[in-house]
Amino acid sequence: MELATGGASRYASRRVSNSRRFKRPAKPKKARTFTLEQLEDWLESLDPPAAGVSMIDGYLAAVIVSPQFVPPEEWLRLILGDRIVWAFEGSDEAIVRNTLFKRYNEISSTLSGGSKRYAPIYMRTDDGEVLLEDFAQGFSLGMSLTIDDWQPFLSDPEVALSLLAILAHCDRPPSDDPNIAAAEAQAADILADSWEVVPEVVEMLHVTLAGSRNIEIR
Repeated sequence: MELATGGASRYASRRVSNSRRFKRPAKPKKARTFTLEQLEDWLESLDPPAAGVSMIDGYLAAVIVSPQFVPPEEWLRLILGDRIVWAFEGSDEAIVRNTLFKRYNEISSTLSGGSKRYAPIYMRTDDGEVLLEDFAQGFSLGMSLTIDDWQPFLSDPEVALSLLAILAHCDRPPSDDPNIAAAEAQAADILADSWEVVPEVVEMLHVTLAGSRNIEIR
């Protein structure tokens, strides 16, 4: 009995001693990101200036609801080039990339049933008037990445009319689909306050196109 007790005691001692040699791994550092104001300043500092925050937000929304998955390197390259795709960690370019990934994940989370409602980022005048043009231009650009995959859905008049709440604010829609053109006749009544329904439109598109995204991911 004494040997058993002593052996157990010595084992316990070694176990305590060994445990002191190990340290819990440090928590991974949180990726540095910019605030929206800092991101806007950085974008404006480029020569020539890049797309603004609202335009990028519309772009990300279109990429996320797209009927075809778009790899990050593809959508990053189109708006900010390889300097962002291949930026070294710690550089301003890498912080911008982290910021865009963060916003991408926020939008994806809310559209997938997160606790918060999807809220687009719009430009506003000093008087508080909402300007949808930048967001719409970005959404159109995002659609252009997978426009062939969008075409079957644009044949649905309901989808085409819903998209008009966004695309009617663009200089030129990403598609010449006749349903988009036909819907323009109804645009006047919805344009003034269409920014209010954009969250619902984006949420509807995310659900309507979800089946296509799940079937094929390139």
